[in-house]
Amino acid sequence: MGNKAGRRCAGCRKESCNGCSLFNRIQNPKDREVIFPEDFVPDPRQGFGIAFDVGTTTLAALLFDLTDGHQLGALTGVNPGRFAGADVISRITYAAGSEENAKRLQGTLIRRLDEMAEALADGKEISRVTVAGNTAMCESLLGMSVEGLCRAPFHKDYQGCCSKKGEELGFSFLKAAEILVLPSIDGYVGADALSVYTWVKAMDGRKKILAVDIGTNGEVLLFGEDWDFACSAAAGPALEGAAVLQGMGAVEGAIRKVALTGRFPMQDLACQVIGGGEAKGICGSGLISALSQLVRIGVIDESGYIRNAKELRRMGVPVRICQRVREDGEAGERRILLSGEVLQKPVFLTASDIRQLQLAKGAIRAGIETLLQKAKIPAKELWRIYLTGSFGNSLSAEDVTGIGLLPEIEKEKITSVSSCAGMGAAMALLSGQVQRKMEEDAEKICHVELAGEPDFQERFLKEMNFKGNEVH
Repeated sequence: MGNKAGRRCAGCRKESCNGCSLFNRIQNPKDREVIFPEDFVPDPRQGFGIAFDVGTTTLAALLFDLTDGHQLGALTGVNPGRFAGADVISRITYAAGSEENAKRLQGTLIRRLDEMAEALADGKEISRVTVAGNTAMCESLLGMSVEGLCRAPFHKDYQGCCSKKGEELGFSFLKAAEILVLPSIDGYVGADALSVYTWVKAMDGRKKILAVDIGTNGEVLLFGEDWDFACSAAAGPALEGAAVLQGMGAVEGAIRKVALTGRFPMQDLACQVIGGGEAKGICGSGLISALSQLVRIGVIDESGYIRNAKELRRMGVPVRICQRVREDGEAGERRILLSGEVLQKPVFLTASDIRQLQLAKGAIRAGIETLLQKAKIPAKELWRIYLTGSFGNSLSAEDVTGIGLLPEIEKEKITSVSSCAGMGAAMALLSGQVQRKMEEDAEKICHVELAGEPDFQERFLKEMNFKGNEVH
């Protein structure tokens, strides 16, 4: 968008310009390398190492020179376990079905991690690996039973760091490497959440801090005045671009940001697409961004209902936006056109998509409110909220508060950081002291099982709703 001949800038509609400030910001996101605390000192050792963040949907790998802790590369991929289900509960059910199922799930994950390591290493020999993931992913990788996660009260089946030689687990490229699976906290709150906790605690260190890891198995961490709390919210894969009709990962062709452009009454929606070409689908950050804009201007009401074009015109919604609401004659479902027209493949947001996003949003927000209540901390007293996950740095404070995913606090108190879990796993890769501290913290953090909270279901149903629209 913006400066190509024959195309108008999506922000100001001029034929030629340097790009309006809004679209400069959303068209040129900066990828962040691993950020370590200023006082972090790696243990000097020979060779090369990899820190893995194993999500239910997304895999991430970080390569380091162990002699000085210098980052050499990064790589992301898709968790191949999706054949057993898109969410963590489906994976657990599949693995618990038979020993053969469990071995197949373990084998597919190990082969994919092996392939990623070989591609990232580029001929270097890897001697050390750390793995952070939710409890189910870690136990599956280790070839352990997931019975403790099948029924309440949910519990982990391994304690502390679990060290194995790669060949013991079935790795090929990493067969000689030490594979260190990091500690889980308990229940579904795994090593990925503990890695987020480790990084945030080292970088910030204050009380009244909230960290939210958005993913298929969303984790919430609260640094309280007397106790630190953690919970897992079964958000499902919708916020990561899955479980929606045209959802996809954050790859070329995915809508990653939606903005409102122009002046009333000629306002319209404009989409930022990864790679700058034609939109093929929409990723997690794009879904949250689109939902925020559509709720704000009144296309979607508090309950998630998509208003029809006639209703929107009566409300005074700009005509171009009204024209984006379509009735699908075949499916009988109302849809919102985000990008594309007859000559292009259109990208729509459907009523079913919105429902999936509401379920995810409601689960995470209800988890946040439960921990705040446990710690007796009003949201307005929080010093900071760290928002992380595979697309953490792509989310804006306006978008996440706009849909009610986070409490309404001052926007400057919300910090988006990509993959705190990966950075915490990297700290453990490079420091034995960090590993030992993680083992201690895993036993000290107060794990809250949301399924056992008497008010959780009521809170969850309430938090599925959006706040009121600007247009009435």
